[in-house]
This record gives sequence, structure tokens and C-alpha cells, in this order.
Amino acid sequence: MDKLNLAAVFVASLMPIFFGFIYYHPKVLGNVWMRANGFTLESLKGGPRPILFLGVYVMSLMLSLWCGLQFMDVHQTSLDFNDQPHDWTTWHHGVAHGFAYTMFFVLPMMGINAVFERRSLSYVLVHLGYWLVTLCAMNAVLSAWR
Repeated sequence: MDKLNLAAVFVASLMPIFFGFIYYHPKVLGNVWMRANGFTLESLKGGPRPILFLGVYVMSLMLSLWCGLQFMDVHQTSLDFNDQPHDWTTWHHGVAHGFAYTMFFVLPMMGINAVFERRSLSYVLVHLGYWLVTLCAMNAVLSAWR
């Protein structure tokens, strides 16, 4: 793990919380999220306790570490599509990873759960959008900040 930037891992692990505060705010997509879940502002009064945010941060740290491990040196200095050596340590390569993780990992898992829980399409799309933004940003930082 000598090629893994732990500072980038810790910064990237703050992004799910940061983007969550913005994305799920009632003036952004919070009202859509509340309707999709059957919540009201009154039912959400009191909010999560601070200890829950610690748990969220630990899980975000786990996710960030896993994403960071994907950018180890063997992947970052591989061949391009013309069999030429290429350095893939760029922020846009990280965004591509974030997009791929969202479409091929998050969407299938959320979609399967949504089908059996009889969740609406808006429920899936709201959460999918959040994870797309969050994972693209996390992986951009992890790929570029090496």
C-alpha cells in the first residue's frame, strides 16, 4: 500500500457526507427523496444522532479505501488501447471509474432491492444520482491525488 495516498482516502471519505447534505436538502432533491420514501418534514424531526454520522463516516472510509485500492500502480501504468504505455492517474479516469462503479455495481444492487421492496423509479433514480455524483468525485480525487 505504499502507492496509496492515505490523505486522499480520508478526504474522499468525507464526500458522501458532504454531497449528502447538499443533494438531499429540500431545495435540491430532498423533497423528491421524501416523497419516494413516504417521509414528511415532521417525520424526520430530530434527525440522526451524531453517533450515526460516525458510523456513516466509517462506512465512507471503507468505501474510499476500496476505491483507492483500485488505483494502485499496476492499474495506473498499463497499456492504452494502442498497446502503448499510458499513465492513467488523472481525475477524469477517476470519474470514469465512478461512473462504472455506479452503473455496474450500485445500480444492480439498488435495482434488485427496489424490485423486491416495490420501490418507485424515482426512489432508484434519486439514490442513483447521488451515488453517481459522489463516486465520480471520490474517484476523481483518489485517481488524481497520488
